[in-house]
Amino acid sequence: MHPAAIAHRDATALQARCEVTGVRWTTDLDPQYENTAVIPDGRWQPAPDGYVERFTPGIFNRDSGLVELFRLPVAIDSRAALAGFVAGLGDPYPVTLGETSDPAEALTTHTAPDTGRRLGLHVDNHQKLPYAARETARRRLCVNLGPGTRYLLLADTDIKSVCRTIHERYDNRHPDTEDLRYFVILRRPLRVLRLRIEPGEGFLAPTAVLPYDESTEGQAEPSDTASWLGHWERGVFGPLV
Repeated sequence: MHPAAIAHRDATALQARCEVTGVRWTTDLDPQYENTAVIPDGRWQPAPDGYVERFTPGIFNRDSGLVELFRLPVAIDSRAALAGFVAGLGDPYPVTLGETSDPAEALTTHTAPDTGRRLGLHVDNHQKLPYAARETARRRLCVNLGPGTRYLLLADTDIKSVCRTIHERYDNRHPDTEDLRYFVILRRPLRVLRLRIEPGEGFLAPTAVLPYDESTEGQAEPSDTASWLGHWERGVFGPLV
C-alpha cells in the first residue's frame, strides 16, 4: 500500500493525468520562496506503465487518508451554489478556507500569509495534531474555478514516514513542513506527482498527512480556487477517473 492512496476506477485514465519528477530545495537567493522550500525540479515525465497501480487504496486506508478527484455537477453554476453544495456533503461544520486567485505559470501557488513567500511542498497544520493522531485530520476539498487548468502536487512520502526517518523520538512530535525540508536536505529520496485538474474539477486530499501544493506551470491562463476542510466519507462525489 502506497502512502498516497488515490481512488480510481480506471488506472489508464489516472495515468493519463499524472506526471512525476524529483525535487530540489530553494535558498535565500530566491526571494519568491521561503528558504529551503521543497519544489519540483521541473523534469516532468509521464507516469510509467503500471506506476499508478502503486497508489491503489488498500483495505486499511481510512477515508480520511484518501485522495479523490471529482467533477462538480453541472447544476453548480455559481459561488453561492458551490458553498451550499459543500455544506450538504456530510460534514455539518466544514471549515471555509476561502478563495485564491493564482497567476499562470506558477511552479507552486501556496504562500505564507505573513510574508507572501511561496511555501513549496508543505503539510497543512490547521489542527496542529501530534504524530499519533495525524490521520484523524480533516481533508482539504479544493475546486478549480478556472478559467485555466491547474495541478495538484503530491509527495510520494507521507509526513509521518518523514518524521520517523529524521527523528529518533518521533511518537510525541507534531510533524510539520520543516521536517519535510530537513528530509530533503538530507537527500532522502522523494518524488512528486502532479495531477491535472481542469476547470469545474477538484480534489479531496489528506493535506495534513501528505505533503502537497498546487501549480499552474505551463498554463496560459490563471485560475481561481475555493477550498474547505472537513470530514467527508469516501465517494461523496462520483469518481472522475
